[in-house]
Formats: sequence, C-alpha cells, structure tokens
Amino acid sequence: MLALLIITGCMALLVRVAYILYVINCCSHIPLMVAKKTVKTLIVLGSGGHTGEMLKMVATLDPFCYSPRVYVVAATDTISLKRLSQTEEKLKVTNGSGDQFVVEVVPRTREVGQPWVSTAYTALCALIFCISVVARHRPSLILTNGPGTCVPVCYSALLFRVLGICQSRVVFIESLCRVHSSSLSGSLLYRIVDDFIVQWPQLKEKYPRSKYMGRLV
Repeated sequence: MLALLIITGCMALLVRVAYILYVINCCSHIPLMVAKKTVKTLIVLGSGGHTGEMLKMVATLDPFCYSPRVYVVAATDTISLKRLSQTEEKLKVTNGSGDQFVVEVVPRTREVGQPWVSTAYTALCALIFCISVVARHRPSLILTNGPGTCVPVCYSALLFRVLGICQSRVVFIESLCRVHSSSLSGSLLYRIVDDFIVQWPQLKEKYPRSKYMGRLV
C-alpha cells in the first residue's frame, strides 16, 4: 500500500512538472499578472560584466512599479554590493523612490578556478540557500542576465511553481557579449524560464523560443 502511494505521488509530481514546463515553453506570451500595483522584483547580480549590464537595465525601470526590489549577490562579491548601492542612491535622488530594496547574500555556486569535482557540493549549498531566499520573498518577477548565482535562484523558483506556492515569472536576459552561443547559465535555464531574451539576432536563430529585442545595454 505504501509503495503504491509513493508511486502515485511520484507520477503526480512528474505530471505536474511536465505541465509547468509546457506552460513555460508554450504560454510565455501571457503577460505577468499581479494583484497589486507594484511588482516585487528579485534581481540577480554577478561578478564581472553581469552586474554592470543588469544595473543599467534596473536604472531604466520605474522604481515605484518594480518595488520592493530584492537583490541577490554572491558572497565575497563586494563590487556588486557597492555598485547596486550607487544605483539605488541615484534612483532615490532622481525619483524620490525611497529605500524600497533589500540585499540577500548567498553562497557562490562555483568559485573562479574551483575544481568541478567539488562544484556539486557548493552548488547544492547555494541551491538550499536560494530556496530559502525565494521562499521568504516570493517575488512576482525574477530578473537575471546569466551569472552562476542565477541558476539555483531560477531552479528554486521552478520548484515553488511546481508546488503551487509561488508563481514567479523568470526573465533571463543573455549577456551582450554572447553573440553566437549561449552562456552555460543560459543553456541550463533555456527551457525553464518564462522569457529568454537575447541581444543579437544570431542567437535568436540558434534558440527558437528566445526573444530578440535588440541591444538592451
């Protein structure tokens, strides 16, 4: 009897996952629907050029509409912390939006030069931490442009959608430097994000379900 219940539960879970992936891949044209006037937005930053590109896009958002903003930054990434503080200060001065943002620091999925053998452990730690972050904030919208930190964040959002706990819409914007091929993060998330946006027409040809919107940064 117990075995039958376990098998039934597993089958129901697989059907649910298949349905969610079908909705993501076939119904991404449906606009984001929220009950409130503001959209709680989770923004993933990353070292290198990822933070620079993402903050340029954040600066174009209406701070009153996309509020509160939750920034996810990898541990030891002090540069991103400094730059997001500068961006939020500019938004405050320009729009008088107030301090409608929080910062969540999560473990790195993989350090630069870290052996791939140990990456599974650090990635699992990052996933557990990101599940906690998404569970606490339950954002309506998740924005990311490809840093390694975004992978556990996006899979956490998928988990909560499968469980029917949180319906976060995930928007992945491939980095401007990706002209002919997707990043590793993009390849891992291509089928599970709602909107996969590219900035070069060459990528649109390789990734049919992507959306080409020209240069965004």
